[in-house]
Amino acid sequence: MAEESSLASGLTRRDALRAGAGAAGGLVLTGGLLGRAIDAMGAPAVIGEGPYGSLGSPDANGLRLPAGFSSRVIARSGEDIGPRPYEFHILPDGMGAFRTKDGGFILTSNSEAPYLPGLAEIGAGAIRFDKNFNVVDAYPILKNTWVNCAGGVTPWHTWLSCEEIDTGKVFECDPWGRKPWNGSNWIERPALGVFKHEACCVDPKGKRLYLTEDLGDGCLYRFTPDKYPDLSSGRLEVAIVQESGKVKWAEVPDPQFTGGTPTRKQVDGATTFRRGEGMWFDGGTVYFATTQDDRVYAYHPESTYLEVLYDGVALGDAAPLHDTDNVTASPISGDLYVCEDPGGNALDGLQVCIISTEGEVAAFCEATPEAHKDSELTGPVFDPTGSRLYFSSQRAKFPGESASAGIIYEISGPFRKTRTEPRDSKKPAVKVRTLGKPTLRRLIRQGQPFMVEVADESLPVEVEMELVAPLRRARGRGSRQATIGRKRVRFGKSGRKQVQVKANPNYRKRLREGRFGRRGRLIVVAKDAAGNRTRVVKPVSFR
Repeated sequence: MAEESSLASGLTRRDALRAGAGAAGGLVLTGGLLGRAIDAMGAPAVIGEGPYGSLGSPDANGLRLPAGFSSRVIARSGEDIGPRPYEFHILPDGMGAFRTKDGGFILTSNSEAPYLPGLAEIGAGAIRFDKNFNVVDAYPILKNTWVNCAGGVTPWHTWLSCEEIDTGKVFECDPWGRKPWNGSNWIERPALGVFKHEACCVDPKGKRLYLTEDLGDGCLYRFTPDKYPDLSSGRLEVAIVQESGKVKWAEVPDPQFTGGTPTRKQVDGATTFRRGEGMWFDGGTVYFATTQDDRVYAYHPESTYLEVLYDGVALGDAAPLHDTDNVTASPISGDLYVCEDPGGNALDGLQVCIISTEGEVAAFCEATPEAHKDSELTGPVFDPTGSRLYFSSQRAKFPGESASAGIIYEISGPFRKTRTEPRDSKKPAVKVRTLGKPTLRRLIRQGQPFMVEVADESLPVEVEMELVAPLRRARGRGSRQATIGRKRVRFGKSGRKQVQVKANPNYRKRLREGRFGRRGRLIVVAKDAAGNRTRVVKPVSFR
């Protein structure tokens, strides 16, 4: 993931980003960089405090965390772990987690090591934990491959490891080390394309895979297996993003790069992204990051629309998250966690940041610059229970140490659980996201926008939204809850709509006078034509 840069001396990468954004004028260039038209598909996340608040002082591992959280070192490059033992590989990168029958799990970790004579030929390794989070085994699961960056987990419990070289391939590996492919623990999957791979993810409902390409003019791809989940053959397509944000897909003629033309240049009009990096599938959405323009995108396969979920360049230096890299989602909250990759030149502390489901971005963890200034943070992933977060620092070097080492950290603490499994699968699936930072002025004048999405529903769905806040009573009589805004919208089928919830005229004067508390709730009730109902409650703060 090391950045290929030709920036002039004295010009920082962020200066260059701003200059490039100004020169482009914010226009969409078909087959080029994305600009304002795609931005219009959603309001990017705003700077906030996040659900866990500010970071504390560095702990014994050189990490700053919110109150209640703690860290542990799981593995260090060159040191033996597990009973076999296994000498942990250098340059740890993308990771995945797999539940085991004994209540534990397996953590897979790529090695971004290039080919060097005499270097251990490790492409990826596995670390096994018991149900009490103790390491009980460690072993290699992929060898004889190079610069294995990120990858992806599959619903059929294999690990897809991606090579970040011009002739890179995707390798399917067995995290358990059972050698299922003719006595081998891994198998090449060239049908997924031969190019400079970064990451991939699987959409189990659509039965497709999505892939990123780590180049300044790289593309976004999807792969449709001929016989899902068999990845030995299928159709590779490249994304063409329309000005509306809708994505069309065109087949790549030569996905295995046999004719001398790279996959990203084989289809006229293919949209390019500024270094596609980490990727994760969660809740029907494909999330992926682009490092050179500090963005996180959200692609919705059901509606085929792409939106900008986070734009660090637009937020400027005040933004906590820059150099966006690997990304993951909490299985118990849906919050996104994104690592920073400054290209091995971090003047400030490197951070793992959270993009909350409320649309706020905030620092969650900071690795101090004294030990990590020449490093990058990679591979964030939660254990299957969502109670612990794992990530790596590729080249950590602590005072008194002669050489740098890759380290895997474990973060434990009060991760919030806001996601509940639906008790009735027939209930309409509805998701709501706050667009932009809510303000009282906007609520009164033009209304607060929300993005509402209904998925997996063949029947018409009616969605009723109520914005509720505490109304302070006079003379110390406490407060009561009042509905300060209401909106109703109807969906004929699956889709997504931007909805403005405006303040009730009866309450506008009292809102201006501060008679309402600034922390309210958005209550969303979705009801389909068969009478099935879903209720969603989101906190909303008008600051």
